[in-house]
Amino acid sequence: MPRIDPDYARMAMAARAGVIALALGGGAALGFLGTLAHQSLPPIGLMIALITLGLYLAGLRVWGGVRGPATAGAVGAILLVGLMASITDGSVLVPGNPIGYAWLIGVSMIALVVLGWPRIQRAPRRAAASMEGGGAVAPASPRFTEEKDPSLP
Repeated sequence: MPRIDPDYARMAMAARAGVIALALGGGAALGFLGTLAHQSLPPIGLMIALITLGLYLAGLRVWGGVRGPATAGAVGAILLVGLMASITDGSVLVPGNPIGYAWLIGVSMIALVVLGWPRIQRAPRRAAASMEGGGAVAPASPRFTEEKDPSLP
């Protein structure tokens, strides 16, 4: 049995397909639950549903290091929310009121922000050159050195 590596970039193709399928299903489940809950406690239900979806998509984006799993989660959520809502005049689950429209637009906006966020890579740190060595690299030493007080034993 092959070893499954938790790093998405080094996974086998079958494992990647499984991750994409699970992310798609998770996004669809959160879209379904958010659609059912966004009208409960009018502003709080909407905020909880949007924050939960945003954290899920951001977690997928951070975990995978690429946009694939997060895209699958966003597609699952957007498709399910779109299937459960009639855009023209609202439905029973997503009425044509401001909270219903905020849910429809919020899901898409969160997906766009999470997927569009640039990947920031940190530059590797190099050792600083010594002032006394004329450009030579200083040996690795502690950042702060303690100087012993001559009056203490």
